[in-house]
Amino acid sequence: MSVHSIVRWAGKKITSVIKTGTKGLHEESAIQSVVLVNSLSIALSTLVLVIGPIFYLLTGNPYIVFPALAECIIAASALYLNYLNKHTTAALVTFLNQCAAVLYFGLALGDVLLLQLMVVFLIAVTFLIFNKSRIRRFCLLTALTVLVALEAGHYFHVGQFIYLDGQTAFFFRWCSMAGMLLLIVLTGRHYVRSSDFRRIFLYQVTHELRTPLNAVMLAGQLIKRELTYKPDARRISALTDHLLAAGNNADNILGNVLQLARKESGRHDELKAVPIAPRSFFSQIVELHGVVAQYSSVSLDFDMENMPPFISADPAKLHVITSNLLSHAIQFADRNSIVTVFVRGTADNRWEIRVSNAGRGIPDDRIEHVFEPFVTEGNLAVEGTGLGLFITRAKTLSMGGRIDVENQPGERTTFIVSLPLIPAEPGPSPNLVPDAGSNGAPLNLHVLIADDNDMNNLLLAQFLRRMGCRVSMAVNGEEAYRQAEHTSPDVIILDYHMPVMDGKEVLVKVREEASLKHIPVIMATADAYQSTRQLLMEAGATAFLQKPISFGMLQEALGRCVK
Repeated sequence: MSVHSIVRWAGKKITSVIKTGTKGLHEESAIQSVVLVNSLSIALSTLVLVIGPIFYLLTGNPYIVFPALAECIIAASALYLNYLNKHTTAALVTFLNQCAAVLYFGLALGDVLLLQLMVVFLIAVTFLIFNKSRIRRFCLLTALTVLVALEAGHYFHVGQFIYLDGQTAFFFRWCSMAGMLLLIVLTGRHYVRSSDFRRIFLYQVTHELRTPLNAVMLAGQLIKRELTYKPDARRISALTDHLLAAGNNADNILGNVLQLARKESGRHDELKAVPIAPRSFFSQIVELHGVVAQYSSVSLDFDMENMPPFISADPAKLHVITSNLLSHAIQFADRNSIVTVFVRGTADNRWEIRVSNAGRGIPDDRIEHVFEPFVTEGNLAVEGTGLGLFITRAKTLSMGGRIDVENQPGERTTFIVSLPLIPAEPGPSPNLVPDAGSNGAPLNLHVLIADDNDMNNLLLAQFLRRMGCRVSMAVNGEEAYRQAEHTSPDVIILDYHMPVMDGKEVLVKVREEASLKHIPVIMATADAYQSTRQLLMEAGATAFLQKPISFGMLQEALGRCVK
């Protein structure tokens, strides 16, 4: 038998194994999910069988090889489960097995492996192998819990009991990265079929992630609000500030991914210029990054000169530009150094945002590539998506500006954004810092809230009751409309994406019903696209809130509704 014949025979056998459990399935998405689970099962088992013995020979440590063997057996069991047509169980076993392996090896080996990347991969896979929202949310929560546990273990230096020499650790790291790349290629081979898939996939991932993130931010704001009544709880209050800052940072990352999806689809945001008080605006952005800077032992400094009291600019784009530059500067700054944000007017009717840090700088041969997507500084000790500077450049150009870099390798790096200076008349400047709401007079309103996420409903209801409101809850659009007809609430708060009947359909029906059309309707959604906001406002929404919801913004929206 020739080599070519052997290869063809082996290929057919592998294909047959990969398709285990697909007989009788008719939906393409279901078939792809089963094929993906089988592919991951084979790939994981093979990787462990190859790499496990090598590291046992290198280290002689049974605490690596035996857990790896258990991981291999459990991964292979997914094939048998699919053979029995227990597809959901097979997918759950594959997912939870990897979560357990990531947590064990991530803690046991310390920061030798960049297993946070594997958690990101698992989050992405969640949307590809599970169709039920409840299972997706469970898996998302599990993956986020593993990520938090890993970060906590590394930060507090707990859990590590396997120590490797430098050469073995380096070899181990690169083998694990090669394995993760193989898994990503296997996943992409089945799903990246068209130019639209990446945009749709990224949108779905970021939208779904904002749902649990919204619950985290709501809970953090409620805790902070409760602590205002307990002056002796300062330490807990500081931890709540850390929680809210981390949530805000995660929301910025999701925003960058959404912007990439939008840019890939050929869509561009319109310029929405409003009056901005630059000193207040940039001070708030620096404040938002203060907690993250503390964790990195970095101080932040802000100054401004030669700027008018108010300028006309797009606050959303300025926020993205400055936040991305500031996050990048903090990430690559030396410990115990100062990151500066300097805003100044120049002589040619322009103004600059200069963000500077002290660090190792950017190598000269990489300067021209820093604004490309998925490019990082190449430091394995520093994580990042490589999207921040790419999005920053796109936003800057869309505002008629330019971005440059002043780089002194080993000393300082300064990113300079230059924009047209347009003075403006005084007006209300945007508030960027999420607050827990003020303790004003009771509103005495009946508020109907509708969200298919029970946790979001309960947390939002708790805040509204604290404000003196009577609250009714619904978990889908049809139920919300029935309750509105029966009780005629003073205000309705609708999630956009709900089962049975979505928020927009409810909004349209409310505006068409004579007995309900006077009721203010606030739309709340994790969909961050401007086109969605415009669509809902044109359909008759009174106000629009983007998740994660700020209680301060909700309080303002309710205040406008009852005037």
